[in-house]
Amino acid sequence: MTGPGCTMGPDFRPPPAGLPAAWHDRSGADAIVLSDPDPAWWHLFGDPVLTGLVARATAGNLDVRQALARIVQARAQEQAQRAAGLPSLDASARYTRERLGEAGLFALLGGGTGAAGQQPFLGSGIGGLTQGTDLYQVGFDASWELDLFGQVRRGVEQARAQAQVRIENRRDALVTLQGDVARTYLGLRAAQALLTAARAEVAARAGLLALARIRRGLGLSDQMDVDQARDDLTRAAAGLPDLVRQADQAMNDLAVLTGQPPGALDAELAVVRPLPEVPVPLAIGLPTALARRRPDIRAAEARLHAATAGIGVAVAQFYPDLTLTGQFGQRTLALKDLADWGNSFYQFGPAISLPLFQGGRLRANLRLARAQAAEAALAYRQAVLAALRDIDDGLSALHADRTRRQSDDQAVATATDRIALARVRRRDGLADRRAILDDQATLAAAQQDALRGHLQVLLDVVALYKAAGGGWQVGP
Repeated sequence: MTGPGCTMGPDFRPPPAGLPAAWHDRSGADAIVLSDPDPAWWHLFGDPVLTGLVARATAGNLDVRQALARIVQARAQEQAQRAAGLPSLDASARYTRERLGEAGLFALLGGGTGAAGQQPFLGSGIGGLTQGTDLYQVGFDASWELDLFGQVRRGVEQARAQAQVRIENRRDALVTLQGDVARTYLGLRAAQALLTAARAEVAARAGLLALARIRRGLGLSDQMDVDQARDDLTRAAAGLPDLVRQADQAMNDLAVLTGQPPGALDAELAVVRPLPEVPVPLAIGLPTALARRRPDIRAAEARLHAATAGIGVAVAQFYPDLTLTGQFGQRTLALKDLADWGNSFYQFGPAISLPLFQGGRLRANLRLARAQAAEAALAYRQAVLAALRDIDDGLSALHADRTRRQSDDQAVATATDRIALARVRRRDGLADRRAILDDQATLAAAQQDALRGHLQVLLDVVALYKAAGGGWQVGP
């Protein structure tokens, strides 16, 4: 509770976001709907392992827990700022022993020395001072700075807005974390699937090399065919270690994201699962709702609120401060007399402080506060533009990658049909094993391209839901 008075400085009003009614990029419009996105968007992939990892990361990630600690700090700062407008009461107790030198005492009293340099007679009271005196004092001190011009109220408003910034930063950390978990998990499953397809290609290339050597021994081909088959096998096998590394690193990353040491999830994640299917359609909502969903935009608005309140704090510093002070206590020369009401003392009254000359400090503080508010307003606008760009870029990437994936899937279907035809031809004696192995190697390579395309579309979906600002609503 603060004292009565007016509040200086501008009142904060949420700025207009200036969001359009429709998304700029329409290329992927056939894959999206404009209803609000599901906050728990990772459930759309239908993978219970992914769902469990997101839950564990939300509860155990150290970055998110640090963000929570920063919220606690900000709320404590808000409470401390609020206390500045409340009365304060302090209790004190004091004991002192004092002794005055005789020469100094005589000089103070205007006396001198007697005959033959002797000192005159000292009375019992003065003698007590020269021998030493005990002084005991207990009491209470109270003060209350009346917030006449709203400096404390604006300070509380500023601290509350700064606490809101910390809250939105934690929500933004949750959105980033959930996206990172999904991206890393999908990358793991893609690496495992690619490893299976790459090993199938290596097996087919090894078979082709063996056949080339046999044909070379029978004089049906030359060394060039053997060398070409060996080069194809070497290229196919060269990618295996990198895929193993990608899978291992993804499992380590997921362990750290969930707040555990590397290797803690290896036994669980080493069990191969297929890549999830792409959820269709995708709900990303309307552009006009983006400002209330994106934590970074909400944090930018809270920063602008804090900066606006800071102007009020700076303006209030130009006005007088009125403080009510009071003191009451007991003072005595003997400890046993502290309870005697006759040894009581008190004082109370108002005190006013008016800044007359501060060397330009107050004006500089006001210019600084206004410049900070102007910067915060620009940062808010920048956050809105960045959010719109993220959505438009995501829609464009999704459309391009879905189109590319269709071509990759068609290549897989074509390679599969060729293998089936080659097997029929071999059964009829019209083709040899070499044709089947060659088609198998082609199919394995096409499957790897299709897997990479599938992964990229899934990553585009994750990026879109992250850009839409979903996920923090279901966090703790």
